[in-house]
Amino acid sequence: MSRAAAADPRGREASRWLAAQVAAAAAAPTVAEAGHRLAPLFRETGWLGALAEAWLTPMARDAAAAPVLPAMRNGPVVNLTLASAPPVLLLLTLIEGHAERPDLPEMAAPAIGFSGTQALYRLLSPHPLAASLGRIGRDGRCRTRRVELRPDRPLSLDERRLALRIAPQARAALLLRARITRRPAPPVRHFAVTTGCPLGTVQGDDGFARTAMLLSVLRAMGARQAVPQMMALLDRTSGPDRWIVMRELLALDAPAAWPALVRMAAAEPDHAVRRAARGVLARHAATNPVADGAPCLA
Repeated sequence: MSRAAAADPRGREASRWLAAQVAAAAAAPTVAEAGHRLAPLFRETGWLGALAEAWLTPMARDAAAAPVLPAMRNGPVVNLTLASAPPVLLLLTLIEGHAERPDLPEMAAPAIGFSGTQALYRLLSPHPLAASLGRIGRDGRCRTRRVELRPDRPLSLDERRLALRIAPQARAALLLRARITRRPAPPVRHFAVTTGCPLGTVQGDDGFARTAMLLSVLRAMGARQAVPQMMALLDRTSGPDRWIVMRELLALDAPAAWPALVRMAAAEPDHAVRRAARGVLARHAATNPVADGAPCLA
C-alpha cells in the first residue's frame, strides 16, 4: 500500500464498504437474490460521490498518488471496475460521444449482443439517453425497439433474452453497471439490429472457451491418445458444451465417439443437442464407423 493511501483511511473505508456490498451479493444462493442485494446500490448512488472523493483526496497532496484501478477500453467505451467478487462485477462505464470523439466511425452493420448474464444499469449522466432494447423471440430472431434511459430509473435485464444497445451519441454518457454471471454460463449471442438475424455465438464460459480451443488443436493434430480425456468432458452440465465436445470427438475418432453419440441421441436432456445428435445418426447411419470403419462427416 502506498504512503498516501495508508494516510487516508477514508479511501480504505469507502473501498472496503463497497467490496463488502458486492461480496454479500456474490454470496447469494441465486442470481435473482444477488440482483436483489445489489439493487440498493443502484437506487441510491450517493456512495459513488464518497468513493470518488476518497480516491481523489490523495491526489490533492500528490498527483502520483492516483489510485490504480482496473480499466478497459473498447473503442468509445471505457469500463472501470469498481468492485469484483465472482460472479458479481460492478462497473463504471463511460461511452464517449461524438463531441469528444469526432473520429468515431458509423457502424455499417450495427449489432446487439446478449451476454447471458443478469445485468443492472443506472444512468448517471443528467440527460436522458436513447438506446435500443432487443428481445429474442421464440423464432430465434431478435426484435429491437427504441427506449429512453432516465437517470432516476434503474434497469434490470436478464440478458439471455433481453439486451440493451447504447450507441455513441452527441454527448458522453456515464453509467453504473453490474453483471452477475450465471453458472453454467449461457452462450453469448449476437444479432443484426436491422434484420434481427443471428450473426454468431461464442462461449460465455471463458474457461470452457479455452478448453474448446485446446480440443480443436488436439483434433487438428490427430491426437487420438486424448480421446479418453475428451470423453470425460461429455458430462459437463451445459448441453451446448457437451455438443462441442462431441463434434470434436467425431472429427478426431468417430469409432470411439459413436457409442456416446448413440446414447446422446437417445437420452440427452438438452432438446437441441439431442436433435443434433439424431440428425448426425440419420445422415450417417449407413456408414456406421463402428461397423465398417467409414469416417463420420459430422
